[in-house]
Amino acid sequence: MQKRTLGKTNLEVTPIGFGTAQIGFVGMEQSDCDHLLNGVLDAGVNVIDTAACYVDAEEKVGKSIGSRRDEYVLVSKCGHKIADDDPPEWSPELIRSSAERSLRLLKADCLDVLLIHSCSKEALENEAMIEALLKCKSDGLARFVGYSGDRGDLDYALTLDSIDCIETSISICDQQVLDNSLPKAKELTLGVFAKRPIANSVWRDMTKYGGLYGGYTAAYTERLKKMDFTPESVGFDGSWIELALRFTLFQPGMHTALVGGMNLDHVKDNLKIADQGPLPDSVQQKLTEVWAAHDDGSWVGQT
Repeated sequence: MQKRTLGKTNLEVTPIGFGTAQIGFVGMEQSDCDHLLNGVLDAGVNVIDTAACYVDAEEKVGKSIGSRRDEYVLVSKCGHKIADDDPPEWSPELIRSSAERSLRLLKADCLDVLLIHSCSKEALENEAMIEALLKCKSDGLARFVGYSGDRGDLDYALTLDSIDCIETSISICDQQVLDNSLPKAKELTLGVFAKRPIANSVWRDMTKYGGLYGGYTAAYTERLKKMDFTPESVGFDGSWIELALRFTLFQPGMHTALVGGMNLDHVKDNLKIADQGPLPDSVQQKLTEVWAAHDDGSWVGQT
């Protein structure tokens, strides 16, 4: 994969990164994580994204590939209270203690990117919290800092001079960001990570998953149903995953799409998809047109 420069950070990143939420929330065995994460790096992926609140994902990453730290760009997120004795959420004290805990678990001396994890605009207005984030940077806990989130909260984050990177939802089912926040981030030369880049594969039957995951994907499921298109109907001769991933991968100003999972073969398949390049212009246009025809303004970014 041809690498991209992550905004003004000068970090060189692969277009596809690996998101670790699933290996934490699903309870993947450590031995399976070892195989998966080492395989991800061996396949050429050089971005690993995790978070303090992804259950034990940070610990699993540290145990599996901490010894290969110089081979990947490490991104983690902070701000959520995850232990009973943690300081209050979004407090300066929690930002610092969370970053320090992440480094211990990840077996790392420094994070490449540390992001505030989906807090509200009101929390972002707390100058002390932002100062704590910047202190993590100046003290060497993180090389670069930023914000992970969506909607108006992201728009506010983009007004902060102190951020280097953002992480936000971009997909065939989450396109509002393409007309506002993403162009602004590009103008500011920010590094941009796309989360949920394949819209959680909601072209599949999500009802069989039920529970928490069914609720998490409900908005995308409903949107895709209302847009009522297929790869064939937009003139694309390929699979759903090819259509969805290539749509996100080549949005102007987007640097790395974070795709999770637990199957190494799927990761390798995604890398082959990335090598195919952008979608044909006609297909790209039809995907944006079908979105515009159905979004009444309420289809906001999904965190």
